Amino acid sequence: MLEIDYISALANNHRPAIMSHQLVWFRNDLRVSDNPALHHACQQGNAVSAIYIVTPAQWCEHDDADVKIDFWHRNLICLKNELAELNIKLHFFQVDTYQQIPDLIKTVCQRWEVERLHFNYEYPVNECLRDHYVIECCEQINVEYQRYHDQLLLPPGSVRTKSDTPFKVFTPFSKQAKQQLEQSLYLYPTPSVQNAIDLTTLAEEAELEDITWPIVTDDILAFWPAGEEQAFSRVAKFCRKPIRHYKQSRDMPSLGGTSHLSPYLASGIISVRQCWNASWQYCEPNDSVHTWQNELLWREFYKHILIDYPQVSRHKPWKPLTENIEWRYDEQQLQAWQQGQTGFPLIDAAMRQLLARGWMHNRLRMVTAMFLSKHLLIDWRLGERWFMQHLIDGDLAANNGGWQWSASTGTDSVPYFRIFNPVTQSKRFDPNGTFIRHYVPELADLSDKEIHMPTDMNRPNNYPEPMIDLNVGRQRALVAFKLLATD
Repeated sequence: MLEIDYISALANNHRPAIMSHQLVWFRNDLRVSDNPALHHACQQGNAVSAIYIVTPAQWCEHDDADVKIDFWHRNLICLKNELAELNIKLHFFQVDTYQQIPDLIKTVCQRWEVERLHFNYEYPVNECLRDHYVIECCEQINVEYQRYHDQLLLPPGSVRTKSDTPFKVFTPFSKQAKQQLEQSLYLYPTPSVQNAIDLTTLAEEAELEDITWPIVTDDILAFWPAGEEQAFSRVAKFCRKPIRHYKQSRDMPSLGGTSHLSPYLASGIISVRQCWNASWQYCEPNDSVHTWQNELLWREFYKHILIDYPQVSRHKPWKPLTENIEWRYDEQQLQAWQQGQTGFPLIDAAMRQLLARGWMHNRLRMVTAMFLSKHLLIDWRLGERWFMQHLIDGDLAANNGGWQWSASTGTDSVPYFRIFNPVTQSKRFDPNGTFIRHYVPELADLSDKEIHMPTDMNRPNNYPEPMIDLNVGRQRALVAFKLLATD
């Protein structure tokens, strides 16, 4: 199922007969199980080593959140220990940006007499360009390389319309994808213990503990524990019981009815194939199971969109015409939205959840995104960036896809007039105000009816008035989008 891109070095390059050194380059795949690059490296040589390259300036440029970078750090500690049990040492290097990586890998491969470099695909434009130059360096020094599709259930270009074009809408994409997916997908086994290899320490190497990493709260550490075992435990626990009620509970933020696996998927602590198989392994198929599988396919859809329409990696709208929308810029309103001080309780609770947990319930991501891009008519890219700067599960394809869907610049099949009302959404999905009371405690004493939209009569002094009339904001957004048709 997984496409392998394999290029052999044709020139003679002498190596000792006893050595077949395979090098695994870890990126967004911090696990030892079901890891194609690691599996094939262990199958093809009698000496395997691994590297991870820290790129702080690139992370800053990509708006990667501190909570996500900390999560990488903690999972790298776990990965290092797990690889050590296989006699594979994980070596660390640090450069500022992707531009420095090709020369670094060239140096590593030459000094360690690497025969073949193994790595799993990454699909955003910057990552593709980085890998292109790494491949050029490998070819210059006659080092073979193999790369594998790991982040997808189905390889790029394999889900197509009858006219062999990319799907632009989720529902037909998901139907086609389901037809191609068997109930169980092949999972690569964890490699066996390898022959130990003693490599010369390079001057360019760094110690993991000496690298500067962000510091996060104890609540974040407790809520998002690191390691494959934690990811396996979560998926098994979710699929044994909560998944049975997922269709009904997934939209209720106070119920905790979602899997909370997104950070582990985003950083490759667990593979999407493992999640797909778990949905079949632990429970009988029903509407709720199929609904969760659809969520995995939404993730798949947005990654295929990213690959087929690379402009979305460059802060461009998927629908080119929407580039002409005259977005507002209001710094005061933007900051109020960011800090959960809009005067709309569900919006504020959701934004405060993001700040406290580094995560936000999926239903609320849509509601808050529509509020910013539609009711406030503020450029969706500002919201997309804020989310990436704070999400532990920040993923370019999923985050961009969700924001563009909400802002009507993306793949939503419903026209621009889909605008969620945050008060209506609050009454429907947090009817007793349980979620709001947790994150907006200043409203805790209001009744279940009053808490969704406090009035001048019952609003606490320490809670702001609504920043906008929802009807006014809605009509302004409708006018802005209608103008596109007349340009």
